[in-house]
Amino acid sequence: MKLNLLFAICLLNLTACTPKIQLETPAEGITINMNVVVDHKIDVKMDKASQAIISTSENEEKGEASNPTR
Repeated sequence: MKLNLLFAICLLNLTACTPKIQLETPAEGITINMNVVVDHKIDVKMDKASQAIISTSENEEKGEASNPTR
C-alpha cells in the first residue's frame, strides 16, 4: 500500500512540473554581410602536339573570319 502511494506521489510530481517553451522572433531581421572576393589563377599545361593542333585550328578560324567570301 505504501509503495502504491509513493508511486502515485512521484507520478503526480512528474506531471505537475511541465516546462513551458516560448519562441519569439526578433524585432529586426537577421542581416548576413557577405563581402567575399574570389580570385582564381588557372594554369593550363599541354604537350606540344596538343598546342600545335590548337594553334592550327585558331589560325584557320582567324583566316575564315578575315575572309568572309570563302
